[in-house]
Amino acid sequence: MKRKTGAALVIVVAALALVGFMNATRQPPALPQKGYRAPDFTLTDLQGKTVSLSSLKGQLVYINFFASWCPPCKMETPDLENMYKKYGNKIDFLAVNMTPSDSLPAVKAYVSTYGVTYPVLLDTQGNVESTYAVMDIPTSFFINRQGIIINRVTGMMSPAVMQSDFAQLLATH
Repeated sequence: MKRKTGAALVIVVAALALVGFMNATRQPPALPQKGYRAPDFTLTDLQGKTVSLSSLKGQLVYINFFASWCPPCKMETPDLENMYKKYGNKIDFLAVNMTPSDSLPAVKAYVSTYGVTYPVLLDTQGNVESTYAVMDIPTSFFINRQGIIINRVTGMMSPAVMQSDFAQLLATH
């Protein structure tokens, strides 16, 4: 009886090792959660320039989904602008406006009012919002150089949380 149990245990361990090896050699699937590859997208910024996430391959990236009418977004934006001034030379910042529930004049007024100097992209069809499963705003994604999401934050971040998350992103390789 012991011999059968021992043989079964060896088979189970070998099977688990094989599954682990197979999973380790595959690319992470596109899923907008921590530990998964950030889905690619292409949007236009306020100046009409086309920007794609894939064009930032090998860079650290921060994406913030927002709307001009969102009170927590308004509260968070001055702190994000400060983080951009501090880290914008090391991290690519992208703001993605949820344009189907907003308007271009309101977005432009928001950018002017809050002095936003990082790129603001227009998700006019809501496709990126949908792909990233953004249900609440603001929602932020911190993406490492390999294109993997290292953190997803739903809701407004305090300056201390931002500082911690940006430091964590900078510490990735």
